[in-house]
Amino acid sequence: MSSYTRGKKRSNLVFVTINDLMYFGFKPKDLTSLPGVTAADITALGHVQPNAVAAGRLKIIGASAPNPPRVLKKTGAAAGQQQSVSTFCGYNNIGLAQAAGWTLSKSRTGVSLRAPNSPRQSLTAIAELSDGSLYCFPMNKTDFESYGAALGLKNSTTITTEAERNKLVSGASIPYPGRAAILLPNGSTFSSFFSTDSQGDASEAGYDILSEEKILASAPANNG
Repeated sequence: MSSYTRGKKRSNLVFVTINDLMYFGFKPKDLTSLPGVTAADITALGHVQPNAVAAGRLKIIGASAPNPPRVLKKTGAAAGQQQSVSTFCGYNNIGLAQAAGWTLSKSRTGVSLRAPNSPRQSLTAIAELSDGSLYCFPMNKTDFESYGAALGLKNSTTITTEAERNKLVSGASIPYPGRAAILLPNGSTFSSFFSTDSQGDASEAGYDILSEEKILASAPANNG
């Protein structure tokens, strides 16, 4: 940890847009405490409070993917002080951020999918949660063929539209699928994530439900 930030408290959770359907949550440092960084600079980045997330959008926290763009700003501080700061930016706020003096340092990243016909022994399995998010994780191909249907899991070939790709997430603390386990005839136990709407099917197939999904509910879209 840099000596500039060691011991400094982080502000409350904020969100930025990753795509048209998803917001990424994180806890930034108090950036306005740095020289050369104003509240207007932060507004240009599209940082919003949790209650300001657009209705009906997905909220993710702690995800390895997708990630929003990162931007960098020089603080103009003297030698020995923090001379630059980096943070996340909404994907559709890059123009505003650049006009406010931020520089794009890293483009947004998406979720990589491994197809069933890849030469690897694993594929990308996908569990759908009740908020509509599609949680991606690696799974042995043989296990997927044996247990995937009962758990309501899909593979990457089912992702065919931009809207579906905009719901993909991996390695997140939220959303996070429930887990189920089943005792096999050889006495061993198999456990995996399951799609939320398949919990009943998994139970009927002999699975024990070990945990429930974790999501951040968003305000419903206003259709009026």
